[in-house]
Amino acid sequence: MIGPSRSILPFPGTSLTALMMASFWEKIRRTDFPIAKKFAYLDHASGGPIPAPVHRKILEYYQEHLRAGDLAWGKWIRRREEVRAKVAKFIGASAEEVTFIPSTSQGMNYVAEILANQGTVLTNESEFPSSTLPWIWRKAKIVYQKAEAMDRPPSSVKTIVTSFVQYATGFRQDLAAIGRAKKNRYLVVNATQGFGAFPIDVKKSRIDFLCSNSYKWLMAGYGGGIFYMNKKWLARFRPASVGWRSMCEPERMDNQRTHLKSGASRYEMGCPPFPAIFAVGAAVDYLTLIGIERIAKRILELTDFVIEGLEKRGFEVVSTKDRKHRSGIVVFKVKDAAKIQRRLLKKKIYVSPRGAGLRVSPHFYNTFEDLEKLLKALES
Repeated sequence: MIGPSRSILPFPGTSLTALMMASFWEKIRRTDFPIAKKFAYLDHASGGPIPAPVHRKILEYYQEHLRAGDLAWGKWIRRREEVRAKVAKFIGASAEEVTFIPSTSQGMNYVAEILANQGTVLTNESEFPSSTLPWIWRKAKIVYQKAEAMDRPPSSVKTIVTSFVQYATGFRQDLAAIGRAKKNRYLVVNATQGFGAFPIDVKKSRIDFLCSNSYKWLMAGYGGGIFYMNKKWLARFRPASVGWRSMCEPERMDNQRTHLKSGASRYEMGCPPFPAIFAVGAAVDYLTLIGIERIAKRILELTDFVIEGLEKRGFEVVSTKDRKHRSGIVVFKVKDAAKIQRRLLKKKIYVSPRGAGLRVSPHFYNTFEDLEKLLKALES
């Protein structure tokens, strides 16, 4: 087995509150993130490592498959529904409103096939292509404005499409403010760059559709993701595509009639990708146990530190310094960003060339020493 055999969560005989001291993050890092022994890994906006408890959950599935084959099918189906309920709670939804998807692009295509002909779509100038291409492909009318103005939509707009956090700047939307401003518009959120790093409540923010992948801040590996669809739209809109497992009683294998599920799980058309689903469930358990509010606070402390250090060294930080809109992403200007990124990697420091320069994206288990290592390397 790769990595440590046990996680400190839960820590035997000690309350979680008592553990939340300065040393807590270092203990998590040492126990659950073997990658931290080799790298200053500061690129979670590209893809995060899986923590040891998530790794164990994936291995558990493959061990069951090895020893029991399809005899474990019933257990896996029940476990999938348990994960669905956990994910729903994590984002403030009901289980019937959540389905599992392989990527954010898949989820955004589900939304675009429903809403592309419903009227003008508003998005912002710095959106990632997975948010925009499905609408462009369907010839929707799209208008663009700055990310900072998404809570002031033009009256002509019917659908608002935005990332929770912008990949190239780190600007974090106030989703509740957009929800208050949307009125009778649809609000569609690509949560990828904030899911697992900052709290999301789809009801409080009046989000109609939300999608995210599993491999970035959630740290559940590739091949998984979630799609949320408000139940009032489940009742109104029908999917363009279905499969045998979209039906209410798939095991009847009726090849002559369709009797569609009423919940979002009707978008799960074929056999479930169990390893990806169970990894998502394990990651949600892990982050919930630590506390998503605590994680968000820790990430902001780390970005405070790196922004201050960059500016002291004369670098221009592109990302906002306003904590209300700050995320785990800090972008700063450099020339030849790709060349510098390769040089940093030789020093075992992992960041990405993005936007106007280099993008640094630490997660909760990173340390100030990781960031100091980056800053000192940049001095040279």
